[in-house]
Amino acid sequence: MQHLGFDEKWLHWINSIFSSGTSTVLLNSVPGKTFHCRRCIRQGDPLSPLLYVLAADLLQSALNVAKNNGLLSLPIPLNHSQDFPILQYADDTLIIMEAKLDQLAALQDILRLFSLFIDLKVNFSKSMLVPINLASENALLLA
Repeated sequence: MQHLGFDEKWLHWINSIFSSGTSTVLLNSVPGKTFHCRRCIRQGDPLSPLLYVLAADLLQSALNVAKNNGLLSLPIPLNHSQDFPILQYADDTLIIMEAKLDQLAALQDILRLFSLFIDLKVNFSKSMLVPINLASENALLLA
């Protein structure tokens, strides 16, 4: 959020919201001991969608910088936008790119750095490559 220009007061509010939450586990309808949630976004939190949109915007910026620096190239020419193609729904992300090993390696580096900066983990074992118009042996190499 600092990257997007939010001031310190806003950042403090958000930090306070996410560090002050509590949860209780119900077992057979009996509440257990209350514990404090000190980090991360909690499931069902109404702020979660907003924060994911802000994170997606940061990822879009990182991909655009990589494109402008020649690390990534647009898979198809776009007349309406020069943004690198990325689609986001909730916490699922689809990145459309050329099937080139050097670009895939650059994308992995970008995602690792992105994960470090926003403290969200990219689960590469749950990620997948969807080849379009690509020979099977090339898809296996990239995967």
